[in-house]
Amino acid sequence: MDKADDYLLCLIQKLITECEKICTPKAACTLFSKPAFDPDKGTMLLNNESFFLNNIVLNALSESLEIAVFIGTCGFEVEKFSKQLMLNTQTLEGYIVDLIGSEIAEGMADYIHKRVALEFEAQGSHSSNRFSPGYCKWPVADQQLLFRLMNTNNCGVQLTPSSLMIPVKSVSGIIGLGNKVQNSGYSCNICKEEYCLYREKRQQPNLFKA
Repeated sequence: MDKADDYLLCLIQKLITECEKICTPKAACTLFSKPAFDPDKGTMLLNNESFFLNNIVLNALSESLEIAVFIGTCGFEVEKFSKQLMLNTQTLEGYIVDLIGSEIAEGMADYIHKRVALEFEAQGSHSSNRFSPGYCKWPVADQQLLFRLMNTNNCGVQLTPSSLMIPVKSVSGIIGLGNKVQNSGYSCNICKEEYCLYREKRQQPNLFKA
């Protein structure tokens, strides 16, 4: 069993190194002021776009004076590498590379979140958790509105009519900013989304941890 574990760890590290050589991660963020929240409808009006956030996300953002809209992506290269491995019947390797691509994309979202938080903390303000369309009952269709706000500042990420991001290994979302905003962790006990990206996030393995 130890030998199998050693083999897998070596394989993962090898594939991480290969992915680091070929990936082209990007991140972008745009700030919007004066969001208007309607608790009765569960909506947020931002720059003339009306988002149906639902109660969980709206409650977390309701004290925000500004909203940071962001997009982060791993790029196309890692996805192509994963598909190539799968086609060559290297299923395990292809699956691991697919997971690495997800980690890179999420890492770009983490990077934006930390940069925004540090900048606003220096101004005496605070940042909320970050939220993405599709989580906490926020409709995935609102992705279209989010990308409309970002306009060309989208890191080259495109949307299909069904709101799927291309490259797939991409993350988008919003962060609330303001004096009364709090980062309170993800309330997994009140959300029933079984496959949520943020569910028990602190317990998930980090492929890049030394």
